[in-house]
Amino acid sequence: MKLSSLRYVVPEPFISLRRNAGMTLAAVMTVVLTLYLCGIFALLVSNINRNTQLLEAAVEIKVFIEDGINQDQMDTLSAQVRGIEGVASIKFVSRAEGLEQMSSKFGSSEEILAAIDTNPLPNSYTIKAESPDQVLDIVEKVSRLPNVQAVRYGQGSIEKMFVFMNWVRTLGLGLMVLLGFSAVILISMNIRLSVEARKEEIQVMKYVGASNSFIVWPFILEGMLLGILGGGIACILVLLSYNAVLNLILSSLNFLTFVPLGEIAFLLISGMLLIGLLLGAIGSAIAVRKHVNV
Repeated sequence: MKLSSLRYVVPEPFISLRRNAGMTLAAVMTVVLTLYLCGIFALLVSNINRNTQLLEAAVEIKVFIEDGINQDQMDTLSAQVRGIEGVASIKFVSRAEGLEQMSSKFGSSEEILAAIDTNPLPNSYTIKAESPDQVLDIVEKVSRLPNVQAVRYGQGSIEKMFVFMNWVRTLGLGLMVLLGFSAVILISMNIRLSVEARKEEIQVMKYVGASNSFIVWPFILEGMLLGILGGGIACILVLLSYNAVLNLILSSLNFLTFVPLGEIAFLLISGMLLIGLLLGAIGSAIAVRKHVNV
């Protein structure tokens, strides 16, 4: 595009936005709401993933061994467990070590353990899986081995964790798609008003031989400007909200781990601005294609 054309194309979106101030405000606020919720859900999923990964890393399979087996049987069982696919590590925990671990968890209630005459705990193995997805398969296979008394791995918590994650992702994605569609429609309506207001001017430009890009680009830039403006406001709101909510939650739930804002700020801001740009470009393209005969 020639420099002389740019002198016309670049100012036009700003003039048009001022001309349709009401629709401009509505379109920008829709983009702000859309991208704000997108940003909040992105941060929510990031923090859930972080805490899920920590919980997954802490998941252990406890294999309790039957009493009365000899060393050869113990070695055979250990070899069988190590041979199961997905087992990352296996650690033998004697009944004395198990009692000591339990005692440390009781803290100030050690007098309860002191009242026990004999150690009721069996020998056991602590197993770590290579992946959380392999835990259930390992548990099933270990349970069928001889000389295994019981297997524990925190039944139910893993399944609930994955179900919760899937629900959050599905809800967030559905809401973002719905709001994104609304933003595209409002931006398209805003651009359509600009097209209608300048219909005669567009016809004159076509008669004198103006190119398609010369006619279309001001409208495309207008939509992109709407998207960028809404994305920038949404970024500020998301960053301010994250710090405020983070401080509030940490004051009462300090056992949770949160993703530092600095770790994801660049990716979050660039992603939101890019989505805003795309929403604006798509809305403009729809309006131009339907209402400008080029």
